[in-house]
Amino acid sequence: MFVTGLKCFKCGTTYEMTPTAYTCPACAGTPGDDGILDVQYDYHALSNIFPDLIKKSGRYDVFRFLPLLPISEPTNVLPVGGTPLVAAPRLAARLGLKSLLLKDETRNPTRCLKDRATAIAVTLATANGYRDMYCASAGNAAISLAGFCANHGLGCHVFVPSEASQTRLNWLRRYGADIHVSTGNYDQAYDEAERAGAENGWYSRNCAFNPFLVEGKKTVAFEMGEQLGWQAPDLIVAPVGDGCTLGAIGKGFRELEAVGLTDEIPQLIGIQSEAIQPLVRRHRGDDSGGDNGNAQAASIAVRRPRNTLRLLSEIRLSNGLMLGVSDEHISSAQRTLAEEAGVVAEFTSAAALAGLIQLAEHESLENKSAVLVITGGRLDSDF
Repeated sequence: MFVTGLKCFKCGTTYEMTPTAYTCPACAGTPGDDGILDVQYDYHALSNIFPDLIKKSGRYDVFRFLPLLPISEPTNVLPVGGTPLVAAPRLAARLGLKSLLLKDETRNPTRCLKDRATAIAVTLATANGYRDMYCASAGNAAISLAGFCANHGLGCHVFVPSEASQTRLNWLRRYGADIHVSTGNYDQAYDEAERAGAENGWYSRNCAFNPFLVEGKKTVAFEMGEQLGWQAPDLIVAPVGDGCTLGAIGKGFRELEAVGLTDEIPQLIGIQSEAIQPLVRRHRGDDSGGDNGNAQAASIAVRRPRNTLRLLSEIRLSNGLMLGVSDEHISSAQRTLAEEAGVVAEFTSAAALAGLIQLAEHESLENKSAVLVITGGRLDSDF
């Protein structure tokens, strides 16, 4: 492996690479943001050879990018990755863009981008002798874990908020997951999952805390770069909850730059619900609180984001933005994606288009290229 170690976003402490690493021990119990660890690599050693290593892999899944992953060898999990970039010329014309592409993550095994992180989690869990895994989730991460555990013969324990939809609960039941429905919201379910995981010795698929899972998510950036001939788009827009996905995309493009494959990084645009937008406020320097509303976009209804430092660092490095959009605008964007691009996205994923539309109303996007990340396609209701 080309991993050189782990570094805490909060205090800067560095650690040796260990497969059981989690959050920063030095930051345990300290107030404020969580001590999230980031995997470090030897980019100099990979410079100029990374493309050849990709080609020699002979793979088309996330393990195609093995040299920039924290695992020594792939395992036989459900095939993840290789999802298409879908051109959306009608939407591009509507927004005044030079081009608009949709990274369609609904093509993954359980219909969402979360599968990229789950593939890494299951690989590490099995390599280190774990037989049970757990996570907290509004639905998609839990369903992803349940599907992969069913395929791999692992015990799956999922913790979901009280408002989890029956559609998602039914998916979990189909996969045979052990389901714990919290009496509270996602943040309470997360805390319950962490306690249970520690007490029972299960392997964590909680992407915000497990430092290795973001590494799976960043492969979506590697694929975008490769599909675009190693030319970064001007903008990448994605919904944001804990901050893992967009933070991972930012890291992925910075790594492509570090190994000499791209000359620039895209501007990251993160989208939250107006009702629950802690990262939008934090990005603006507003610490007033006020995230007590209810959002239909359940997958990003996170009142205490745990990957805040990673996400805000990537937003800053890319000169990016955080925007809040209403449920009404997300619903309209969901219909527009289907009617004008032929892609059926779940409600949360449609927030990306709602945010891009809002951006186009306030500034010109002429001669710019953009990618919308369609993170999932599981519908909870008609639209």
